[in-house]
Amino acid sequence: MPRTPTPRRPTARLAVVTLVLAFGLGAAACVAPVASGPPPPANPHAALAVAYAEAQVGKPYCYAGTGPGCFDCSGLTMKAWAAGGLALPHFSGAQYQMFPKVPLSQLAPGDLVFPADPTQHVGIYVGNGFMVHATTPGDVVKYATLGPVGITQAVRPT
Repeated sequence: MPRTPTPRRPTARLAVVTLVLAFGLGAAACVAPVASGPPPPANPHAALAVAYAEAQVGKPYCYAGTGPGCFDCSGLTMKAWAAGGLALPHFSGAQYQMFPKVPLSQLAPGDLVFPADPTQHVGIYVGNGFMVHATTPGDVVKYATLGPVGITQAVRPT
């Protein structure tokens, strides 16, 4: 006589879902949808933010650094956009949440670019497929192309 399978209780899955909801760690918390329609126009002061970021190339990375001698990733973008007249918090995840999302196919200089988890890194797009970013301890602020860094999303400071 065939055995009837014993139904499995979804307790482990329920526990994970409960934790995700309780702590806000779901994928939706990390990847906001791109708004429908065209992105907003580039900020008229984006060139000032880009110029500031480019002037920092070669300076060392330092944890929680906001310049002028060294920078971390969000400290660099925060100071770059301060030069462009915008106040940003010193945390990549908060910078991501502040502004409209932009498809990578429509990047403009001054846009902030992020990996899949925007709480992990941020750089500033400078055009022609390049960004400027502060990477890790022992490295310096530098230019990089988007793909090898793992950039998958962007926002446009407005």
